[in-house]
Amino acid sequence: MNSWSNPDAVSHQDAANMAAFLEERAQTPEQQRLHATLISQFAPQPDERLIDVGCGTGVIARRLASCVGETGYVLGLDISTVMIKMARQLSVHPALHFEQSDVTALPYAEASFDGATAARLLLHVDNPAAILRELRRVVKPGGRLGLLEWDWGSLTIDHSQRTLTRRILDWRCDHHGGENWMGRQLLRYCQANGWHVCEVQPLVTIGRTATSTILASLRRAAEIALQHQAITATEHDTWIGEIEQRLAEGVFFTTMNDYVIVAEKARE
Repeated sequence: MNSWSNPDAVSHQDAANMAAFLEERAQTPEQQRLHATLISQFAPQPDERLIDVGCGTGVIARRLASCVGETGYVLGLDISTVMIKMARQLSVHPALHFEQSDVTALPYAEASFDGATAARLLLHVDNPAAILRELRRVVKPGGRLGLLEWDWGSLTIDHSQRTLTRRILDWRCDHHGGENWMGRQLLRYCQANGWHVCEVQPLVTIGRTATSTILASLRRAAEIALQHQAITATEHDTWIGEIEQRLAEGVFFTTMNDYVIVAEKARE
């Protein structure tokens, strides 16, 4: 089960931990750069009405609110009541509003918003096309869509155990955490569902130290591969051991790609 598809499906404590994780991760320099690029490319304007779907704890919505100003309107939507509760607790901007909703059936009229954003949502849903069509319905003609998604299949790491590395990374990519090739699929999904793609920007995150968010993902990948018997305990320890050694020697190196897409709804 992909708990990120609906955090309310897990225990309340686990969902609260997921919400806290989103806030903690959002403070890292790597994530700050990704989020800033999404906002910069999407270019929210003062007084606009915007919707951020799959908003989680409101990380992107808060950035949008600071751009539209007090006379603008930003609506954050998430399927999880736990996420929405924390988003409201962290909300201090008068333009910010949060609601729990199924993004595939938005309770809003056509052309209600000037633009829409979604950050790392589509990889966790069963039907990305339905969400893109629904966002197109509620966005005004000429309105914008801003998307941010990772591509876990683009992850690289300098490691001597090439075959083992491929097994671990491919297993994680194909069997855990949603559609991990979503980054490379964004353009196709957008164009197939009525959006004109204006901008595609790849963003490479480089990890070289123990504070890298990719490092935590690598450790987790090895852990879940072991749990599901994709690798042995010896292989796990060997693989992680080399990573720790390279960290200690100052030669650890890993990268992963995220993608920002900005698209437009055709004017009628």
